[in-house]
Amino acid sequence: MKTIVFAYHNVGCAGIKALLKCGIDIITVFTHRDDPQENIWFESVSDLAASQNIPVYAPDDINHPIWVERIRDLNPDIIFSFYYRKLLGKAILDIPPKQCINLHGSLLPKYRGRCPVNWMLVNGEKEGGVTLHYMTQRPDDGDIIYQKKLDISDDDTAKTLYEKTVHATAVVLDEIIPKIKDGTINSYHQDDSKASYYGGRRPEDGAIDWAMDATTVRNLVRAVTYPYPGAFSYFGGKKYIFWKVEELSKVNEELAPGVVVSTEPLIIKCGEGALKIVSAQSEGGIGISGIQLANDYGLSTGMMFTGHAEVQSSIIKKKKVLILGANGFIGTHLSERLLESGKYEVYGMDLKSDYIQHLDDRKDFFFCEGDVSIHNEWIEYHIKKCDIVIPLVAIATPIEYIRNPLLVFELDFEENLRIVRYCVKYKKRIIFPSTSEVYGMSDDKEFDEESTSFVLGPIKKQRWIYSCLKQLLDRVIWAYGQKEGLDFTLFRPFNFIGPKLDRLTSARIGSSRVITQLILNLVEGTPIQLVDGGLQKRCFTDVKDGVECLYRIIENSNDVSSGRIFNIGNPNNELSIKELGEVLVERFQKHNLRDKFPSFSGFRVIESESYYGKGYQDVHYRRPSIGNAQRLLKWNPVVDIEQSVESTLDFFLREALTDCNV
Repeated sequence: MKTIVFAYHNVGCAGIKALLKCGIDIITVFTHRDDPQENIWFESVSDLAASQNIPVYAPDDINHPIWVERIRDLNPDIIFSFYYRKLLGKAILDIPPKQCINLHGSLLPKYRGRCPVNWMLVNGEKEGGVTLHYMTQRPDDGDIIYQKKLDISDDDTAKTLYEKTVHATAVVLDEIIPKIKDGTINSYHQDDSKASYYGGRRPEDGAIDWAMDATTVRNLVRAVTYPYPGAFSYFGGKKYIFWKVEELSKVNEELAPGVVVSTEPLIIKCGEGALKIVSAQSEGGIGISGIQLANDYGLSTGMMFTGHAEVQSSIIKKKKVLILGANGFIGTHLSERLLESGKYEVYGMDLKSDYIQHLDDRKDFFFCEGDVSIHNEWIEYHIKKCDIVIPLVAIATPIEYIRNPLLVFELDFEENLRIVRYCVKYKKRIIFPSTSEVYGMSDDKEFDEESTSFVLGPIKKQRWIYSCLKQLLDRVIWAYGQKEGLDFTLFRPFNFIGPKLDRLTSARIGSSRVITQLILNLVEGTPIQLVDGGLQKRCFTDVKDGVECLYRIIENSNDVSSGRIFNIGNPNNELSIKELGEVLVERFQKHNLRDKFPSFSGFRVIESESYYGKGYQDVHYRRPSIGNAQRLLKWNPVVDIEQSVESTLDFFLREALTDCNV
C-alpha cells in the first residue's frame, strides 16, 4: 500500500515510524519549515524522512495546483496526516481511493482545531485522547475510525500530556493500520451537537488575569509552561514568567487579585484562593524559585502584579489608528479588536454611529460623525496625527455599481485617492481594502495575490466599474510604494459575513450583500430570490476571522505585511448562493425567535437582469489562495460556515424585532 504523509512535530514522527513498522510504503512526506520565532524543542519530520531516504517537501501552499498535480501523479492509495498545520483542499482529498486519514489530539468532536492539548489543560479537563478520522474540507470533521482515551492528571503539563498523545498515536496506529490494509475498518459519524472548536494560541495568550480563581490560573500556567512561552504577569513595568505554581485555598479573601500575600514562600492572591509560586523568572533572566524571585527583585507583601494590557498602556506609547468608515461592518469589529488589545488609540469617522456607539465610553476611542467627501480638513489633520490609516469607506454592493456608477467612481476612487496622497505626503502607513472583485472573471481555480490576472467584462457591463476602480487604486498604491516609499498593505476580503453586515433597510432596496437580502426574505415572509438559480459559489468568511487577520496586518511583526497583498478568506466555507439559502432556512427554522416571523415562502429563481438591470454580469466562483496570510501572518480561518450563518442570522432577527419591522 502506497501512501503520502503530511506530518509535523513529534506526533508526525510517531506516525511515520508506525507506518514504516507496519510495512506501509511512504512515497513522499510533506512537512513545514520550522518557524524561527518558535521554540524548536520537538523532533524533525524532515530529518526522519531523510534518514529513511523518503523524499520530503515543505511547500508554502500545499493546495497550489502544481503540488496538487504532483500528488496526483504519485498516485497514492491512501493519505495520512499527523499534526500537519494546513488544511488539505478538496482537490487533494479526492485523489486517494482509500481516502485521507488524520490523527487529531483530542476526543473528537471536542476540541476541533489547533492546540487541543493546551486548550484541554486551560479548561481543566480530566480526560483527553487521540482520534483517527477521515478528512473532509472542514477541520477535524470527518467520520471517526478509532479513539483512544487518555487520563489527564492534576500534575500534567502541556509537555507531559503531549508525550502521552505521542505514545497513544503509536498504539492506535499499530492496532488500526493492519485493518486499513485489509479493508476491515469501520467508522461512525461525529456528533456535531457536541462539537467544540478552538483556534491557535499565541504567546500573548499567556497573560494572567489574577481576577480568575486560583484553579483557573494554575490551569493556564501548566497549559503553557516549558517548552511553551509560559504564563506571565507584570510588576513595575517588568515582565515575569511563572513556570510552576501550587494552588492554595486558605487565604485572606478580602485581598485584591494580584496582591503579594507573602514572599517566603511567594504567594499571590487570585480572585478566589491564591497561588504559591514554585518556579519563575524575569524576562531575559533564568529560572529560579519563587522565594529567590521575591528576594532578588525586592518584592514585598502588599505589592501587586497587574495584567498585560494595563502595563502596556503605561509603558508603551500607543499607536494611533485612523479608521474612515468606523461605523461600518468591518470598521466596527476592527475598532473593537484594536481597543481590546490595549495597544492602540482609534480615531474614527462615519456618517452614523449606531453600530459603534457602545465604544463611546472607551478612553482610547475618538469618533467624529461626518462625511469623507466634505470634512477634508478633519481628515487631513488626522492623517497627519495618526500612525496608521485604514480607509473603509466605499460603495460595495453590485446593484449600486449599475444604478450609480459615477457615484461609485467619485467615492470609491476619487475620495480614496485623495487619502492615499495624504498618506504619501505625511509618510503614514496605509492599510487599504482592495477586494476579491479585482480578480473579476479570471478562470484560475484559486485566486492568487501574486499571479492571478485581472479579467473584466465589456464596458457596457457596469458591474465591473467597482472592480476596475479598486484595481487601479491597487496599482497606484503599489507605484507610490515603489517610487515614493509609501508604507502600505493591500487586503482583499472574500465575502465577509457576520453581525452588523449591512442593514435590512438597505436590503429592501436591493443595496446589500447577498446574505442580508436572503435574511430579509425570511423576516418578511417573501420568497428567497435566487438570481440565475443561485449557482454562483462564494467562499464566506466570518468577520471574526477576517478581523483577526487584519489585526495581524496592523501589528506588522517584523514588517511582514509592509508592501504585501493578502487575500483574507476561508476556502473551506465555499457554498453556492442556493446552498447558503438552504443553510439559512435550516437555521431559521430552528431559531428560538422563529415564531415571531412569517412562514417560509420557498425559493424563486429569477434572471439577473430582472433583479440587477442590464449592466450585470457575474462569475461562477471566487476562491482565494491564502498562502500569504498563512505563511507570513501565521493566520488560518477557524470559524465554520454554520457558526457564521447562525451569528449573522441571529443579529438580524433581533434587529428586525427591535425595529418593529415584523
